[in-house]
Amino acid sequence: MWEEDPRCQQAIYQLLVWTVVVGVVGGFIFSLWSGDWQPYRVLLEFLGVILAALCIYAAGIWTVGHLARKFWNALKRLGHKHDNT
Repeated sequence: MWEEDPRCQQAIYQLLVWTVVVGVVGGFIFSLWSGDWQPYRVLLEFLGVILAALCIYAAGIWTVGHLARKFWNALKRLGHKHDNT
């Protein structure tokens, strides 16, 4: 599938990064030109909320993986204790 092609994934990532960069720089220039900073604050707040949500998601995934590994290791140790007796 084209979604699994690393070149496609890299292109989508670059598009996302360039969209954010152009939006932040363009928003700054527009706000500087118009003198109204409210739209730029809204844009930065939106980006902050997205970044915070991604960080919370990553922390949740890391915690679940870490706890699963701890649980698996505890089960393996418990199994080894029963094998020796």
